[in-house]
Amino acid sequence: MRTHPIATGLGLGLLFALFYFWSIKDVPFYTKGEPREATVVWEIVHTNEWILPLRNGHIIPSKPPLFHWLGALCALVAGEVSEFTVRFPSAALALLGVLLTYSAGTMLWGVEAGLIAGLILGTSFEWVRAATTARVDMTLTVCMVMAFLFFFFLYRRRRVSRAEALGFFVLLGLATLAKGPVGMLLPILTIVIFLCLQRDLKFLRRLHVVSGGVVCLLIAGAWYGLAWWKGGEAFFMKQIMKENVLRFLASDEVGAGHEHPFYFFVPNLFLGMVPWSFFFPALAMFLYRRRYTWARDGFLYFIVWTATVFLFYSASSSKRSVYILPLYPAVALLLGAWWQELKNDTAVFPRSLWRLLQGGGYVGVMTIGLFIIVVAAQLLGFDSLGVIRPFLHPKDQGTLPFFSDLVSTHPVAFGCWFAVVGPAALMLLRAIRNQRWGRVFAALFTFAFSTLLLVYGVFQPTVAVARTFRPFMARVVNHVKDTPLFFYGTFDSGAVFYAGRRIPFYALSERTAGGPYFLLMWEEEWEKLAATAEGGWQVVDISEGSGPKGNHHLVLVYIPEGTPPPPENPMNLDEVDTL
Repeated sequence: MRTHPIATGLGLGLLFALFYFWSIKDVPFYTKGEPREATVVWEIVHTNEWILPLRNGHIIPSKPPLFHWLGALCALVAGEVSEFTVRFPSAALALLGVLLTYSAGTMLWGVEAGLIAGLILGTSFEWVRAATTARVDMTLTVCMVMAFLFFFFLYRRRRVSRAEALGFFVLLGLATLAKGPVGMLLPILTIVIFLCLQRDLKFLRRLHVVSGGVVCLLIAGAWYGLAWWKGGEAFFMKQIMKENVLRFLASDEVGAGHEHPFYFFVPNLFLGMVPWSFFFPALAMFLYRRRYTWARDGFLYFIVWTATVFLFYSASSSKRSVYILPLYPAVALLLGAWWQELKNDTAVFPRSLWRLLQGGGYVGVMTIGLFIIVVAAQLLGFDSLGVIRPFLHPKDQGTLPFFSDLVSTHPVAFGCWFAVVGPAALMLLRAIRNQRWGRVFAALFTFAFSTLLLVYGVFQPTVAVARTFRPFMARVVNHVKDTPLFFYGTFDSGAVFYAGRRIPFYALSERTAGGPYFLLMWEEEWEKLAATAEGGWQVVDISEGSGPKGNHHLVLVYIPEGTPPPPENPMNLDEVDTL
């Protein structure tokens, strides 16, 4: 039966729309990054400052404002700044990225290739995490993906009007507004390398580079100029030097952050695309054997795209797994094209490739089996994750107890997962033996999608409830009302967001003279302060949430009128900027 591309695309879009939007509404902010961006959105909506909104009234944002503008527009339409409205741009753009990937694969290699590529991308863990998170990374990624794909189809068509060329540079300008110059640099670098390999640099003339560059400069440069004018040297040092130059060249010693070795992205790409990454060796062999027809088959551009993004960020001193998110659609497209050939037996593969294919499939079987064993052991009362606890980062060790509690408190959810994943594992094993690659894909997709539903429908909400300050800050607002409130020796963006107001830092020079006030501080800070506490200081409330790191509770302390003030304990603003 012939598959209709529009109907297939609508079904794909509906599936991931339900998945992405369903998981962003009710989960409160509990990490450092999401409320940090949410407070910028709050400032835009409540102060009408669209150029350089300052977090908590005085902290320069770390990133350009495109994501925050989109979040503010969503909030204005909805009538409130909430978790849903701040996360909405990431979810909507992630869905757009999946549909763009599907459309590109369909136009290049057919509906099946496009569908496989879209399903692979939409169920890759790193993509899902960015889709359901209020961070700027998905905005950057999809703006870059639009630029990557728009150029490629212009190149294949060979005819480029001035309007189309300018549209390409508009996309580069938007990508720059999403996270900085890297949004323009990586597509340009990829295109130049691709055209050099094609020995077709003269194609650049058709892009109207001069007028296009002016358009890009007007879009991105106008904001940078206005923000620099408003923020002065502090803006220049933070958003231009620290967030771009120092993050690429420098180390943690100068405050760049996230320093990792050159090979950091090798395991991160593998883990970010599990279970599809089990077939990377087979895909690599397939592409190597087809190396003389890369350009004709449409593979060359996506290989250059993947390699350029991967090597660029590998050369950078600062690394986070989400940085390489822009290469995920390219890898998904290569996997989609290859898997379609496997499924339809449209190519002859050597015995060595079949062995790699079966090896990847059996790794998938073992992975699913391991998941089943771990969950079953927890149900029977065994600490199945105890063996890996010593090898984990202390931050990750803190999440392990949640897993044990989840299995015992959500038996229905895990039972449904068993009912789906068990048959999928059996189907996968039989399909590998019979070389039925369509069924192999279906079994792996079933495992990936159902496991992601479990993670984002059960595990993440449980962790969020245990760590968020949302209910605590609701009580703080009720206690404090119009009384002055200050941070004392700490800062937390989530507390600011849920307070719905700016919370200044405590200092004797800034405290309201002669009147009562409240202080927010970590519990351990209060324990030190309590030893010298004057009469009348009172602990009003303590948060049940343990904070982004899972090891801090906030305390609300009341300082009545007429009592001696606590000693001055100002925060270091450079330290605050990382919180």
